[in-house]
Amino acid sequence: MRWVLVLVAVTSMLSITAQAWAHGQSSSGRKVTVRIVGAINSRDVTDGGVSGRGHFRATGAITDRGKVVAYRKVTGVLPGGAFTLRLVTFGKKGMITYIVKINTFVGSAGRWTIKSATRAYKGLRGHGTERDNTDHTITTLIGTVSR
Repeated sequence: MRWVLVLVAVTSMLSITAQAWAHGQSSSGRKVTVRIVGAINSRDVTDGGVSGRGHFRATGAITDRGKVVAYRKVTGVLPGGAFTLRLVTFGKKGMITYIVKINTFVGSAGRWTIKSATRAYKGLRGHGTERDNTDHTITTLIGTVSR
């Protein structure tokens, strides 16, 4: 009888440990790509105001699509200055706000982080790089997310 209790206790501990490990593995450092179309369409906005509206599609660790609103703030004198984009995505599963910092020096990649998230994405953290096409109508965020 004592061996049965020990066996049940050990099996329970292993099961809990395996579940915790699997949960940690499934939620840490998972790859994501967010493609934003049409939101970065105004070069005139420099004060943090709305610079455009468009659509997004996220694949990988986040699978969602919906609308996006872009806010743009310029610091310093361009060229050579920097600007910050706040991209607020409104998907079916929740809202995610990405902050993108871009230095206008040639060859420097934009960097993004997740500022906030709601509903299914609450507690989500993430970071990565930003790239866009030549006329800035398509922005792609590539990186990883975790909880």
